[in-house]
Formats: sequence, structure tokens, C-alpha cells
Amino acid sequence: MATLAGAWAAQGVKVTLITLAPTSHDRYEVSPVVSRVVLDKSGASPSLLRAMVNNWIRVRALRAAIQACQPDVVISFVAVTNMLTLMAVVGLRLPVIVAEHTFIGAKTPRGVWSKFHGPLYRRAAAVVALTRRSASLLEKRLGCLATVIPNPVPFPAAGADAAVTAPHKTNSCAGKSSRTLLAVGRLMPVKGFDLLIEAFAKAVETYPDWNLRILGEGCFRETLAKTVAARSLCSRVSMPGFTNNVRAEMQQADLFVLSSRFEGFPMALLEAMSEGCACVSFDCETGPRELIKHAENGWLVPPGDVAALAKALVTLMGDADLRQRLGEHAREVIKTYSLPAVLDQWNALINAVAFPHAPSSHERHLRNAIR
Repeated sequence: MATLAGAWAAQGVKVTLITLAPTSHDRYEVSPVVSRVVLDKSGASPSLLRAMVNNWIRVRALRAAIQACQPDVVISFVAVTNMLTLMAVVGLRLPVIVAEHTFIGAKTPRGVWSKFHGPLYRRAAAVVALTRRSASLLEKRLGCLATVIPNPVPFPAAGADAAVTAPHKTNSCAGKSSRTLLAVGRLMPVKGFDLLIEAFAKAVETYPDWNLRILGEGCFRETLAKTVAARSLCSRVSMPGFTNNVRAEMQQADLFVLSSRFEGFPMALLEAMSEGCACVSFDCETGPRELIKHAENGWLVPPGDVAALAKALVTLMGDADLRQRLGEHAREVIKTYSLPAVLDQWNALINAVAFPHAPSSHERHLRNAIR
């Protein structure tokens, strides 16, 4: 959302970004030309009654903030926020586009929210999914039409053509005493880093000059650290935490791995591919198979299969030419997932729901985009 808001503002659109959480929760920079409204109404509720009261407060706060913006269209991200926003605009005659960023086959709203999910989404002017598989499941389960618009590669700022033709670092690793297998994501069970550590433990027996570096933070850190210690990998596996310099890390890595049990849309994988990094990934739901053509621009292995992942790592660790070829072809994802390309898809959808009777024009967009 931060990326899209900044891009719309750069096009001359008046954009207001509303968040339920305070700015202290921000992990990404918001453009200074984007108007920011911080409601500071997020947080867990200790009981069902308190949750009902808190959500009523959130709905009222969202409604007041949206009315103050006088938008042409409202855009919301993430399931519960989407439902709160759809409740907030009842009677306002405003088109709302909701974007689903998780795979509902693996992660669905719980409790009372599960009852509201379908009825509220069917009230939206449009529902956006990140992948074709997610869109198909949304339509089947919730009874609403879904438009597929992927997340864009937020960097580099240069055009897609320049990025595609830019030379990539060699994977020969001449002069390097060790090589790096990189993984990026929250330290949570869903990211499958426990499976990755097991696979790496097998692969490093064949290639002991490789190190595994896992970037991210989360509640699974202690469990992962114990697994690393149990496999005697403390000198080979590092978990330095969250960093704002992920792209630089990807540029230096010799191989990138995605070990998730499921994904909504694997941004880390997309970013690594756009950097020309050779990538290996579990063929999990959803996203990897829409980005990777096996053995052409990356490597896919059956989801959750530790032995298959270990075998793939051994294959790629031992073949610098293969890594080089995969990385060069991986970079071409920028042609499809560049910010300008994705923004064009969003603008077409916005114009269709906000100005259905006006001729299509890049000069006429929404005045405000709201989360």
C-alpha cells in the first residue's frame, strides 16, 4: 500500500492513507506527499464483548475519516480491515475495492468474521486477489468476482527495460571463501524455516562452504535457534533480524530460497528474482508457480518436502553456471511486475468502478486512495 500510494501521488492524484495502527508499527516509508491519517485503533481485545465494542469504535472512526476525505473510491487491504471498511461506508454510496493478500484456503477469518466475509465482500465494488489461484478460490467460497492484480516490485525505481538489461553479478564467486543461501520472512511457522534448516543441514554435508542467512523477526526465533543448535549449525546459520537493506542482501546472495508452507503472494521471492538471484522455492499455495517456470527462471520443489528441497539445494549449490542462467532469466519478471505495469492495472480498475460512464484516461483518477 505504501508503494502504490506513493506512485499515485507521483501521478498527481490526491491520496490519503488511513491506518488503524500507529506510525510506530510502520516498516515501510510513506511518501511525504501522501496525506496520512493515523486512527491508532488497533490491538487485541481481551474478550468477545470488548472486541465488539472496539470494532464498533473502529468502524465509526473509519467512517468519519473516509467522509472527511471525500474520496472518489476507497481501497482497503487485508481481510478484517476490508470488512470493517465495508461496514464503515454503508449508506455513503462510495465504491470500495478490497484486496485479499492471503490465501484463504490456508488462512481464513475466524469466529464471527467468518460469517461476514462473504456477505460483505459481495457488497464491494471490486475484489482484488494477488494470484489466479487465490482469485478462483475467492470466487468459489465467497461468491464474488475477483480481479487478479499482483503486487509490484517496489524497487528499483528505474524502468523495467533498464532493469532487465542491467548486468547481473557473476555467480562464480571467485575469491569468496564461503557462499550464501538467503531466506527472508517473518520468523513464523508459516514461513517454513524449520523445514529449511533441516534441508540445509543435509545439503551442507556436501557443500560445507555454504552458509544460510535468514532475515526477519518473529515469535519462532527461539524454536529455530534450538533447531540450529541441535543440528550443530551455529557457525553456518545466522538470523540477524529485520533489515531495511534486503535488496542489498539479495544482490550479494549466491542463492535465494523460499520455504513457506503457504503464501498470499511471495514478495521476497519476486524481489530476489528481480535482482537476478537464482531462486529455489517450495511449490506452495500461492504464487511461486505463477512466478517460476521450473528449470527456466527458478527451481520448484514439492511443498513441504524436506528431502526434495535438500536435493535441489545440492544441485544448485554445485552448479554456478546453472545459478547464473536461472538468475539471468529470473530478472525478466520485472517486465510483468514492474510498478508501472501493475499501476496500469490498478488505474484501469479504479476508473471502471469510480468513473464507469467516463472515457478511459490516465488523466482522470481517484482523488483519494484509502486504506
